[in-house]
Amino acid sequence: MSAMAVATGEHLFWMASRAAGIVALLASSASVSLGLLMAARLLRGRDLRTWHEALGITTMVALVVHAGSLLGDSYLSPSLADITIPFVGSYQPLWTSLGIVCGWLTLALGLSYYARARIGVGRWRRMHRWTALVWLASLVHAIGEGTDAGQAWFLAATGIVVLPAAALLAVRLINPSGATT
Repeated sequence: MSAMAVATGEHLFWMASRAAGIVALLASSASVSLGLLMAARLLRGRDLRTWHEALGITTMVALVVHAGSLLGDSYLSPSLADITIPFVGSYQPLWTSLGIVCGWLTLALGLSYYARARIGVGRWRRMHRWTALVWLASLVHAIGEGTDAGQAWFLAATGIVVLPAAALLAVRLINPSGATT
């Protein structure tokens, strides 16, 4: 067993899940910000698609690690169904189920980018607009269930990426055409 595993003992998988959940929240917040900046054409002349895609992929991988690492957690001992099907598990069923639904929707919306040609760009764009709502619901999951949600470091780290994304979303909702002045 590695020194890290010995030092963390039985909490290794829980800590991995926690860390991956935080990474997913931070990466998704940054991705949402970039997506909204691109939609509003606020950074003309800059192609942010590569960064937006990389952050989206990072979010999806972190979500899989976030859920999957819980399978090794000896305290919760969840089943595969507990971490993939809403309202099956007994641990904080509302917050967990919200996280599960958001996880599946994030994966579906993120992966839909690679099916744009098949589903049509217009349909894909209409679908992709739901990403902001899923992101907000994911934030609610993190605050409602997250062990670190009340910690100053978590609030500061999250605020750095969540507040700009929320402000950009508000601008987008106020000015849905995305036209800038």
